[in-house]
Amino acid sequence: MVGYRKANAFAGGCESLKRMSQTIADSEALSDFERSLVDDISVDESWALLEEFADLNRLSGTAEEVEAAEYILDRLDAFDVDASRYDPELYISQPHDADIRTLNKEFEPGPVKTVSFSESTTVQGEVEYVGEVESGLLSEGAAGEGAFADVGDLSGKIALTAAGSLSIRATSILEDKGAIGVVAIHEHDREPHNGIATPVWGGAPRLDEKEKIPGIPVVNVNNPDGETLKDWALAEEGLELEIETDLTTDWMECPLVEARIEGGNSESDDFVLLHGHYDSWYVGITDNATGDAGLLELARVFEEHSDDLDRDIRIAWWPAHSTGRYAGSTWYADEFAHELDENCVAQVNMDSPGAKDATDYTDMSCWTPEAHGLVGDAIDDVTGAPYEEHFPHRAGDYSFDNLGITGFFMLSSNIPTAEREERGFHEVGGCGGNSDAWHVSTDTLDKAGEDELVRDIRLYAVSVARVLNADVLPFDHTRNAAAIRDAVEGYDEDAGDHFDFSPAIESLESLETDLDAFYDAVETGDVSAAKANETIKQLSRILTRVNLVSEGQFEQDPAVGRQPVPRLAPAAKFEALEGDDVKFLQTQLKREQNAVVAEVRRARRLL
Repeated sequence: MVGYRKANAFAGGCESLKRMSQTIADSEALSDFERSLVDDISVDESWALLEEFADLNRLSGTAEEVEAAEYILDRLDAFDVDASRYDPELYISQPHDADIRTLNKEFEPGPVKTVSFSESTTVQGEVEYVGEVESGLLSEGAAGEGAFADVGDLSGKIALTAAGSLSIRATSILEDKGAIGVVAIHEHDREPHNGIATPVWGGAPRLDEKEKIPGIPVVNVNNPDGETLKDWALAEEGLELEIETDLTTDWMECPLVEARIEGGNSESDDFVLLHGHYDSWYVGITDNATGDAGLLELARVFEEHSDDLDRDIRIAWWPAHSTGRYAGSTWYADEFAHELDENCVAQVNMDSPGAKDATDYTDMSCWTPEAHGLVGDAIDDVTGAPYEEHFPHRAGDYSFDNLGITGFFMLSSNIPTAEREERGFHEVGGCGGNSDAWHVSTDTLDKAGEDELVRDIRLYAVSVARVLNADVLPFDHTRNAAAIRDAVEGYDEDAGDHFDFSPAIESLESLETDLDAFYDAVETGDVSAAKANETIKQLSRILTRVNLVSEGQFEQDPAVGRQPVPRLAPAAKFEALEGDDVKFLQTQLKREQNAVVAEVRRARRLL
């Protein structure tokens, strides 16, 4: 298919290329323009930012967050990059302190933390250990409806659970069962990880969603303390506990920094949105100061080469990622909804690059299916490192899913699995897999690597450049439609005789045939590049939404785990249903399938 342009072998023998060839896996696969980009990337500006941020606790709503935003703006000004600072009022939750006190035991706990959007209060009660639940770190905690199914009435009790990074749904289930508080046992031996409890994407709920914010206190304890509490709770004598939480949950102004770089060869208003959060837990070097450093370096380099860009690029630094459930990027998605809908060809998230010893792209990177060829080729050409495709998590700052925008990357490179296991790391959702960095006080400068950061910035530069300068956008929607069809075929198997998904499957098969013909016509020039690009962009608006979301285009799906084609995913429930519930689900899926088929038919009409 037609996509980004790869150049012929470069014959130049300059010293800069010689240096670059030592680190670029296949320099001959890069165009002259791509070579100039990667050769201009330096660690100097990036590392200077890391050293500056190493002394800033960038909690949203604080003076140190403002100081960080002003640093970014000052550097952009030094590069002559057109930049703006917005100060949206965001609904965020700052955890201050938490404590647990055993009322019938002698106990001195280690670090105790509460989570954003926990209730700020003090409660006392008998502790009941309710078991374990899968936390689903990268999908923001996706405890299924069967979680805690054997747990009875918890009225007046404090629930203790070995849930790692406690899932949002787990908190809701325990609260619904009457729990007056929750204590989560984390896997970390020294300190529990910081986190957030609300499923409301963007922090601020709609009026009809405000009950989704937890109404009980939630605290996290480290693993040794949790095991002691668990033993006491399961003993005949039992355990009585007081938990205390202190938070500020309110509307706060938080700086959002945006740079806009116009392509010198741009003939349209189309742009790529490159973004990442700059707020942090503690100093948060690999989550996400390294990403902030990468964005700054890319702003510098793309500005220097702006005359050679065929499309515009916007680069954004978000606040309130951690304390507002991606409130900064959500505000941007709301504020610029129609510009994004009409002109954004891709959104690219830069979170946790450059972690020391991160050499693979196998665990944490993800992208929408149509971007697979683009991302895979870029990883091969720039790094030569192993990589794996993952379905995009409902996490990161993917606040643009409902708008239907192609996305690639979220997290970045990772420490290889074997190395993490050897070091005793447990699963975490960032920092290259370093569980002694993610959301804890030890995410410090020593957790970042210069070589790793430069490599990851170069990868982003090449992959983004291949979108900016593509004659035809390098997104293969035939692959997108096939991935959706695979998911629906799985649901058809799950449903058995209870439901027939053949109308959706057949419509998707027809779409794949039409897409093959479309891309062939693009390749032969029977469809102009301008027409092809607009069609590919509109196909993203349809198929990304079918694949990733269930709510409206200008809404936000909740921050909970999701399956592909989420409107049809409830088919897996048939096995556990009986009586009227089977009929009710059949009615639900009939309507949802009608909606999916209508969207697929709309996609076919574009072709």
